[in-house]
Amino acid sequence: MPTTKDVTLEELSKYFHLPEKAVAKQLGICLTSLKKLCRGYGITRWPFRKLKSIQRTMSKVCEGSDANPPSTSSSPGPIPVAAPS
Repeated sequence: MPTTKDVTLEELSKYFHLPEKAVAKQLGICLTSLKKLCRGYGITRWPFRKLKSIQRTMSKVCEGSDANPPSTSSSPGPIPVAAPS
């Protein structure tokens, strides 16, 4: 089991997609130790929720762009008319 000093920022970043409690359990340390470790690396808030929020936003944007594909109908659309001279 690693002590908090054994966990580097690079190793810790591999767990950002998981909730804090799950990360602490996987690392074999208590949640308080994980939070102290994060503060030592300048991480004031665990990024899991923010990452999930960004993923949800991205999926909504992607779904929205797929839902309204460009028109491929055979009608040419409006015909431009030249202004009278």
